[in-house]
Amino acid sequence: MGQLKTDGRASQGGYTWPAGTFSFGDMYRLNGWNGICLANIAAADTVRTAGMEFSSERIWYVKLPAALSPAVGDYLYWTTGAGLKRGDTDLSATVAGSPVAKVEEAKNANGYAAVRVLNIGP
Repeated sequence: MGQLKTDGRASQGGYTWPAGTFSFGDMYRLNGWNGICLANIAAADTVRTAGMEFSSERIWYVKLPAALSPAVGDYLYWTTGAGLKRGDTDLSATVAGSPVAKVEEAKNANGYAAVRVLNIGP
């Protein structure tokens, strides 16, 4: 007999984040997942565990790279290369692999756009 473990919208127990600074509400690629960091982690923090939401059911405002100005309905992709990626520097409109987000609201004057996080495979 099966049993529900979690609703699947966020990591259960969190992930151990690598060295660096990570901000609540920013989009990242970590451990093969695209998602939103659910805590603030400072560079000097010794506790580096935080959850990540990867559900496509919720819409988040995320900071985009300055040169990126997608339209509503556009798909966003990570720049090429393996490893950790962050939304404010590594999102691109250039098709590279599977899309990682869909734009739900255009970028505003502060550099944020509303996106739906996608995790649809390699």
